[in-house]
Amino acid sequence: MFRIWFAVLALTLGTAVSASAAASDIQQVRFGGTDDETRVVVELSAEMEFRAFTVSDPSMRLVLDLPRASWSVAGLETGEGLGFGLVDDFRFFDRSEEASRLVFELDHPAVIVSQFAIPANDDNPHHRLVIDLRQVENTEFEAESGFPEPNDLSQLIAERREATFVAPQRERRVIVIDAGHGGRDPGAVANGVHEEVVNLAAALDLRERLMATGRYEVVMTRENDTFLTLEQRVDVARNADADLFISLHADSGGSNTSVRGAAVYTLSDSGAGRAQRRAANSNDWSHVSASSEQPVVRNILLSLSLREKRNRSAVFAEMVLDSMGDVGPVLSNGHRQRGFYVLLDSRVPAVLVEMGFLTNRQDAANLASPAYRGRLMQAVANSVDAYFDRDDVEDADIIHSAELTPIP
Repeated sequence: MFRIWFAVLALTLGTAVSASAAASDIQQVRFGGTDDETRVVVELSAEMEFRAFTVSDPSMRLVLDLPRASWSVAGLETGEGLGFGLVDDFRFFDRSEEASRLVFELDHPAVIVSQFAIPANDDNPHHRLVIDLRQVENTEFEAESGFPEPNDLSQLIAERREATFVAPQRERRVIVIDAGHGGRDPGAVANGVHEEVVNLAAALDLRERLMATGRYEVVMTRENDTFLTLEQRVDVARNADADLFISLHADSGGSNTSVRGAAVYTLSDSGAGRAQRRAANSNDWSHVSASSEQPVVRNILLSLSLREKRNRSAVFAEMVLDSMGDVGPVLSNGHRQRGFYVLLDSRVPAVLVEMGFLTNRQDAANLASPAYRGRLMQAVANSVDAYFDRDDVEDADIIHSAELTPIP
């Protein structure tokens, strides 16, 4: 089974910050989305730990806490700028000798749907911090807002140890491909195309492309028109000790036949809470440390495990979207978060890919075409290669830069 190990850095509390939290330049702040759902992206010259939260007093604000950073945004030398969507404006300042802060004034009450980091890559030389906001009623905003506790146990553990997943050492990575629906659950049916059929055809195509590389062992949740429960699909990934879980689906827009394009879903904040409760209720602690007998510590380690899984899932989702965008249309804000059951395992990085809308005539024709599906699945396969190329480098750095030991 996967185990979350903890890289013990050559630091103790009260010493200098780790290399991952080294000084960085903030080089850009940008926004996307709509007035109801807004994405905030902060681009940095180096990786940084961060924490985002909302507060309601004295005004509605999104707060982004960082280790000490330098402000280097061209054209905004004063550290202030105008926002977009749910953000009215923002300002940057140093709140201590060790810490900096970005404050975003909100036009409307909003909650954080997700927050994650994307490392620099060939397409973008900047490291990116991403916070997704969704507008809510004031009562929900008030309930979710507030400054985090400064000295709780989870922060103590996070400061002393870097929770990092190191994949099992094996010749080939294990990829689980889940063809959505099947059997007595046909999924969407529109424009003469059946989702269960399209999903399976795409999944089988992706399997062949991945296996042809010689790099992967591929496990299917289904290989024919078979019904599986959602729990059974998750169990396949767990039993296979998977490195990555990809669920393939086709969407439905109901009566709106104009909407089209692909999207990739990763686990939402509410889904993460559900995943943690699910793991706790099933006594599933095998991927945490067997020596951690205290329930409060095990819960914290499980939270760190989920955070790591979600970060990795988000990185892969962005890669898939970039690659699929070269083949066909993708939705605006195509990386979305939901609490889908197949994403709930607390350790395996997982995405759910909606390949297009069967209710749109063009998308349906594309997904019914073996040639188009082949191009789309090649894009996903390329993303898998890119993800593990990046992952292998990071894991090698971890192994050689730190002593690996279970938490005492």
